[in-house]
Amino acid sequence: MMEILFLDYLLSKQGILKIAQLVFLLVAFACVRSTWFNSFYAYGFYEGVTLGYSITIVLYLFLTVFGLPKRISFVNWLIAEFVLDTLGFLFISTGSIVAALKSYDVPILVAASVCGLLASYLLVGSMILSFVATRHPQPADPALNT
Repeated sequence: MMEILFLDYLLSKQGILKIAQLVFLLVAFACVRSTWFNSFYAYGFYEGVTLGYSITIVLYLFLTVFGLPKRISFVNWLIAEFVLDTLGFLFISTGSIVAALKSYDVPILVAASVCGLLASYLLVGSMILSFVATRHPQPADPALNT
């Protein structure tokens, strides 16, 4: 019988890291969006990066839960996830540092930059797990291990 939902990824280390990244990025976006202090130049990039990468994570989780990596074998999904995490780390850490420097001691903006930095640390962990997985690939079928 063919499965419709593949929830194994959500229970793996990578899946838990993706969900934690999503939560931190949404909290960071909500903090910046809900403040009365809006400097477009300092926080426009940060809002765009946090919301854009949150949408990217949701799309990646959606595709993974519905089993697209198992159905489309010509895409190396481990390398795609590694590139996704690397670009996300570069953009989110840059935006978080700029947001921290331009926070003007407003507590909610400091919290937004801290959440962004925590998300970037989680991205580093996800990058390391992706790199290790690409260096030591696991067989697709557990029956092949015998």
